[in-house]
Amino acid sequence: MALLSLPLEILQQTIECVETLHRPSLFSFSLTSKACRKASAFLLFRRLTVTVHDRDRLRCDVNTLLSALSRTDSARQVRRLGIKGAPKPKPRTKERDSQAAYPNWRCTNWLVEQGLVDILPDEEPNCNHNSYVVYDEGVTKRSSDEDTDWAPVVALLQETPHLQDLVYDCKTQFPPCLLETLHERLPQCRLHHRTFRLRTLLWGVPYPYEMQLATSPCLHSVKLVCARRDSDGDDDFNLEAVMELAGLAPNLKDVTILHLDPNDIRRFDFRRRGDWQGLPNYNSKARGSLTSLSLKGYGRLPNHLRDWARYTDFACLQHLSLGGSYQEETYALCGDDMEWLTQDHAFPRLRTLCVCLTRDDRFHERPHYSDQAVSFFHAFPPLQELSIYGPIDPPVLDAILSRHGPALEKLSLHPSEELGTWHNGRNRCDIPMQFSHEHMLNIQLRCPRLAHLAIPVKRNQSRPSEVALYKCFADMPALRTLFLTLDCSEWRVTRDTNYNPHFTGTDNDLVGEPRRVRRGTMKEMLINCAVDEGLARSIWGVIDGAKKGRRMEWVRLWTRGGGQFGDGGWSPFNAVTQELSRSWVVEREAREDKEEVVVRDIGRYGEIFFLPNDRIEGQIFREIWDCGEDRGGWEKAWKSFPLEV
Repeated sequence: MALLSLPLEILQQTIECVETLHRPSLFSFSLTSKACRKASAFLLFRRLTVTVHDRDRLRCDVNTLLSALSRTDSARQVRRLGIKGAPKPKPRTKERDSQAAYPNWRCTNWLVEQGLVDILPDEEPNCNHNSYVVYDEGVTKRSSDEDTDWAPVVALLQETPHLQDLVYDCKTQFPPCLLETLHERLPQCRLHHRTFRLRTLLWGVPYPYEMQLATSPCLHSVKLVCARRDSDGDDDFNLEAVMELAGLAPNLKDVTILHLDPNDIRRFDFRRRGDWQGLPNYNSKARGSLTSLSLKGYGRLPNHLRDWARYTDFACLQHLSLGGSYQEETYALCGDDMEWLTQDHAFPRLRTLCVCLTRDDRFHERPHYSDQAVSFFHAFPPLQELSIYGPIDPPVLDAILSRHGPALEKLSLHPSEELGTWHNGRNRCDIPMQFSHEHMLNIQLRCPRLAHLAIPVKRNQSRPSEVALYKCFADMPALRTLFLTLDCSEWRVTRDTNYNPHFTGTDNDLVGEPRRVRRGTMKEMLINCAVDEGLARSIWGVIDGAKKGRRMEWVRLWTRGGGQFGDGGWSPFNAVTQELSRSWVVEREAREDKEEVVVRDIGRYGEIFFLPNDRIEGQIFREIWDCGEDRGGWEKAWKSFPLEV
């Protein structure tokens, strides 16, 4: 039967499969004929995004979009509209205090700087060194110039009668005209406010429009960036306000908090923080029924969690995220916190959990941490998604797999330990868990539904023991995506008193300052850090070539740990290991008649520097890779050691 002769419903189901596998192909498919165009319309226009640059361009972009919706008769197909960006801000008439004190302060995003956005798409950029101001602009008034700038978006909302979700991710305040349109024309539409904050909390009573927005029946989810105090010295009470909104906003179900600690607020530490006065009409007996709560950033996570327990019913939660960041690992739960959480609260509806853990043993020994963690993970119902950052050991892994393994569809394991070797008179001996071949087989056997896995792999110079770990992933039938952290660190140097590698000749010499490391150890570390495109393709080939069940969609490789020995100290090899430690995304081509893959180097590296022979790092590098006579071309001379398949 010819494709175009199929009933519309069957054709639309086919198109849904195309979108699921490779959305860009959906647009190509829609151009093949009028019938395909008609059948594709419900997907082509289901999700729209408008990026705001300035007033004139916004009007032009929306008019173009409205014309396309009218021409294809697709306005009724729009279900989700995203708005991001912001109109150009007006020049400030008065310099802020933070700008006067720190005129050259940089607003940076470490994910963008290091090119890791593609590797860590869920990571929240928590830049504590950036300036942060809460009360930087007034409230947008109805029919003001700032409000009327959004007239084109109002027109778009009026033409999309079946809109279900409006996602607002602009730096400016949500305009009154859009809120009015939602209330009058789209009362069932859910508002997802990604830049939520109240700008008039210091007024005593918040401005009426801000309260109208905060308690709107359309408000479904908010994301709040906050701090205890901002860079101008003003106390920030937005966290307290959002806690009360959990019980005050009638349909608020999803809250994300990113708590900052800007460095430039230290100059105000002498002043006591003011008292929170509360929101108008708040009833302290009212508790929210959030279904999703995410707490990330800086501070005392247990304190924040105890506060939230007074404002929302944890029994309603389906998603809970507690810390979980590569940048801020101290925002975590210790063993006692885990005991309190699971003994005092129940989570019968929880389906996804992300949690950051800590031993918290810098000043006091915590011998029961592992037992407390085991009890913690046994206290939850079988989870579909689980992400863990922090100390993990074999008993904890066994508890996770026995309790949640059969139900898990997504598992992310990020073992880590606190840096430093000497705390409170004790030598630290904890080493981040290394997953052996037996551990990988255990995950394979006990997680039959696992489709998405993130896990570290200890590099071992591409030897057969390392290759055996990659082969384990091929035997996971449901696995489709894989995020591998290629671990090149060597914590045994400072944490394991029995560590005594057997090197011969000059490889047994001690080198480096301030710590003394054997020359052979440094040579192995450089070999492990060297991850080029050829190695990335080989890792993919080992996994995909023998893959059982579902085909792999992508593999992400994040190379890290070079120059790390567990003590947190600086290494003269850091610049070299950073250049060698490439990160890659390997993706399958969309077409099934091709076995080709797309390989992208996504890292950003520092400026090329001279690596002289009279420095130990230059000598060891040239023992591994021949640079010839060009001493300055070392960055092009290296290549990965091939896998010993």
